[in-house]
Amino acid sequence: MAVPFTVTKKNIPSKPNPIIGYYPRVATSGVLDLEDLSERVSISCSATQSDCYAVVIGLVKEITSALEQGNIVRLGQLGSFQISIQSTGSATPEEVDKSKIKRSSIIFRPGKKLKLMLKQLVFKKIIKP
Repeated sequence: MAVPFTVTKKNIPSKPNPIIGYYPRVATSGVLDLEDLSERVSISCSATQSDCYAVVIGLVKEITSALEQGNIVRLGQLGSFQISIQSTGSATPEEVDKSKIKRSSIIFRPGKKLKLMLKQLVFKKIIKP
């Protein structure tokens, strides 16, 4: 199945004069929420939908705790999660403290199967009416 995309108009920020460029953008077709996902997983294994739901809720709690402790969380073929920070620099090591941290985020690195899926994607342009 092909991943649908549309064309989006944007300003090109790296140019000195406002220039408009056109870019492909994935056209999402919906959302798969936790309830739907747990139902789908329960169909493909021996666990019930509520078991799957409970495991995912527990997994999020444990991932959160592990990340807060500074761990990298590796989930096999799914991938890994790690905390990243953005900060301002200091002239000396003594000046570095938590006030220099401006923002934090979570880095997700996909596992081998997800990377392979990305390499094998096929795209299909769709025209908006």
